[in-house]
Amino acid sequence: MSCVVDWVRVKFSFFGPKARVAFRIINVLVFLVVGGPVFVLITGELLIQANEVLVGEVGSARVKDNGKVWWHSGDDLRLPGPHVPAPAAVAPAPTDAYRRYLVELYSPVIIHKIGYKPEWDIPVRIDFDGNDNPRDNKASGKKIRPLEATIYGEVTAETADSFYLLYCLYHLRDYDHPVRETLTNWSYHDSDNEGFMIRVDKKTMKVVQGDGWFHNRFFLANRGEETRGSEPVQGKLYVEDDTHPIIYAQSMGHGVRFAQPFDLDEIDINTKFLRFQGERPMVTSTIDRTVQADATYKIVPFDLWYRFAKGPLGTKGKGTGMFEDSITIGKDEMGNKLTVGRFIAGIDYAKMGWSRPKPPWSWDDGWDRIPIGVWHFFPARAFESHFGTPLSDHYLFDNPVSQIFGVDPNALQTHLMVKNSRRGGPKWGGSLKVAEPKYGRSHYRRAASLWYKRYINHLFRSLG
Repeated sequence: MSCVVDWVRVKFSFFGPKARVAFRIINVLVFLVVGGPVFVLITGELLIQANEVLVGEVGSARVKDNGKVWWHSGDDLRLPGPHVPAPAAVAPAPTDAYRRYLVELYSPVIIHKIGYKPEWDIPVRIDFDGNDNPRDNKASGKKIRPLEATIYGEVTAETADSFYLLYCLYHLRDYDHPVRETLTNWSYHDSDNEGFMIRVDKKTMKVVQGDGWFHNRFFLANRGEETRGSEPVQGKLYVEDDTHPIIYAQSMGHGVRFAQPFDLDEIDINTKFLRFQGERPMVTSTIDRTVQADATYKIVPFDLWYRFAKGPLGTKGKGTGMFEDSITIGKDEMGNKLTVGRFIAGIDYAKMGWSRPKPPWSWDDGWDRIPIGVWHFFPARAFESHFGTPLSDHYLFDNPVSQIFGVDPNALQTHLMVKNSRRGGPKWGGSLKVAEPKYGRSHYRRAASLWYKRYINHLFRSLG
């Protein structure tokens, strides 16, 4: 080895100082282009393997990836249990009755895995114990039976070409394997809220795209052709009876994503299949790890969330209201800050911020191109950025903006985009409309970015 080093030193001595500097720069660039990704890959896989050994879980439960060319697949997902009866038809109109009809028509079928604390894996309403203070929900969950499965659902927005429907699963506690809970308090907290949004094309009334919130990452699924946006599409969007998206919800951490064929490998253990109750009698989920195919859930709106969005805001586990701390979306035309609650209130305020439970307006993927709040308040811009599909961003209806801020969503959107684009930050550096060229340097840069993001998604999914 010393002979090789001496040979390199001799060879370099024939070159001048500028040439030697150029060689060093080339070496650094080669490391960044080749060595950096290899280092990330090796380190990530070692972490995944160590996690499997540490928590004693089978790798397929976390690691399985959907690397195939899914949009050419004709696979279907056939699940046990009675299907959801079609709701009574309502004539299309800009009314609450029609929007409620859409919420029921596109209600999800949920494959929900159950961990060693089943009562923490049943989605419930945040005020299930009769009060709107989430700080006592974990304690109340030990006393109240039955736990009536409930999810939140709404038509969040309507534009000229799309309906955007949001569904959230609130759980009493986010928990983890006892070994990891012993090692770090980042892996658990009281309360949890994860979910997904779908885009329904108004011409066909088909679900065409979906964004799932999976441990601080958006996981994309697509029902149609391949898209070319800023984020990697992770799988196919499967539906039951042509309208009900099929969702996979983890046990313990409750990450939500769109179910894939490999999820069927493990549905014969520790699984509840949840479908919307509709006009049927309620079938409560049993608080155990048995397989249950006929469980039902109710759907409630987000009105309570929106009522408390701006406050009162608690802090450090104390105070009143549903939320704690705050985030600023921007300023209105009068210069007043548009502030909303950042976290769902809880007694575990000392936890690291990124791991605490958040309302949907606070879901912010640090790897994408959209600022915090846009995904929930202006979903057309988020879907256009994520999927690269040209979409109308003129809102005929925008529920969270109307209920929380009481202003016209189009005027607010225009104002925020003009004001905030001047910040020059990585997410506000101009228009959010993404139109990547198909070829040239930008094409390769985009391909490298998508590969990197896809691997980050792989790590998030594998480490839970």
